[in-house]
Amino acid sequence: MRGDKEAVNILVSLTLISAFVFVYSDIDVLNEILNEILSWCARVGVAVVLLMVVIQSRMDVFRELSRELGDRIDENLGISGLLGPRRHHASCHCHTIREGTSGFMVQKLKHDLIKKIYDGVYQVNVENIGRVIYNVAPRVDSLSRESYNLSVACSNEFVLKNIFCFNPNCNQVCYVMEHYEQNFKQWLQENSLSDQQGKNLNPECLQILRDVLRGIGYLHRVKKRCHGKLNETNIVIVNGRAKITGMVNDISKTHLDDDSDYKHLATIVRRSFETEQHDIPTELKLFLTYISKTEPSRLLNIENHPIFLSPLQRLSYRVIAHTFLYFGKSKRSFALALNEKLGECDWKLNVRTTGTFVMVLDRYNHQGNLSEKQRKIVEYKQTAISFMRFCRNVVAHLKDNNVKRDPGRCKKLTVKEVEEELNGYWPEFMPIVHEVLVEHGHLMVVHDAVLK
Repeated sequence: MRGDKEAVNILVSLTLISAFVFVYSDIDVLNEILNEILSWCARVGVAVVLLMVVIQSRMDVFRELSRELGDRIDENLGISGLLGPRRHHASCHCHTIREGTSGFMVQKLKHDLIKKIYDGVYQVNVENIGRVIYNVAPRVDSLSRESYNLSVACSNEFVLKNIFCFNPNCNQVCYVMEHYEQNFKQWLQENSLSDQQGKNLNPECLQILRDVLRGIGYLHRVKKRCHGKLNETNIVIVNGRAKITGMVNDISKTHLDDDSDYKHLATIVRRSFETEQHDIPTELKLFLTYISKTEPSRLLNIENHPIFLSPLQRLSYRVIAHTFLYFGKSKRSFALALNEKLGECDWKLNVRTTGTFVMVLDRYNHQGNLSEKQRKIVEYKQTAISFMRFCRNVVAHLKDNNVKRDPGRCKKLTVKEVEEELNGYWPEFMPIVHEVLVEHGHLMVVHDAVLK
């Protein structure tokens, strides 16, 4: 049986071979079939090679797309979508930055998350750049975009710099800003506005207030726009100095609306004292009222207000103001305005109570060579003008060893002690003098104003 099956198979094979030879006995037909097969194989081979070349050249794009796809899957769509896992000092993904608004172009960005400031704002260390701030906002947030554009257009040491921005994914925009340590709200949690007695303001707080005023002044006078959204989080601290950020642009705003920035700043300071449950010192209270109710165009030289000056500068301020009064062209109107705004104060009683400068107050009473008429001319009255002259004479007689703290004890007073004593007699005096001087066209410019 096995032999029969093999014979049948051989017979069938021979039959098929014979049929194939009979059908394709023409050599031209065989060559045509072979050429078609080879041509088809060549086309397929070229296509495969080209496809491999394209895939190899676009591997970086494929890797980038895969990363973004993984980031978008992240349920938070926050900093994790930008920086990878939420962990400190961890190496993060690379991202391609395609937008260079300020001429800044980076192809590969490696960044490490340092600290979260609050939701959407993070301190980050970027390779080849250093520490910066990431402000991650929704792509549809037009205010963040406008704020970024306004900041890029500014060039001032009291306005926070924006470096560049990029899109980590299709839903967000990351605005990269100059690095800062904390905002004013966080600063208030770690620092006090004044000493324990509430008598002396914290010099650092005064410096922050002065820096913010200079930033506002730059926006108003140079950029011809107001901030529009000043609050505790939009004031940031960079190396101990304050800068403003988060500006908003509104075409409906005019220079008449600039006073809103000063009102917002006054509200911030008042609210800060309320939080600490401290009384606002008289001079600061008058200053806040002044910037809240005065037209911005009249707030000239506000960053050199006496509240920001050192004790020596404040004493010099008093002497210069006295000089303006007695040698200025508007002597009479200046004196009337000062007396009208300050009214009468029993400052002579305050001087006699402390006793430190009684000898200056009674100096002319001990000069016997003066007639009664002359004595009445030079004696001090309860007016503001007399108080200004008294302060000037105190400064003039500081070199005399006769100025004593206690009877029988000769001790020269320091500049700080003298200024505190004079300010204690009439705390309202210096702010009012500043306002009257500005109204009469006298600007006390102190470029090197120092902390108290």
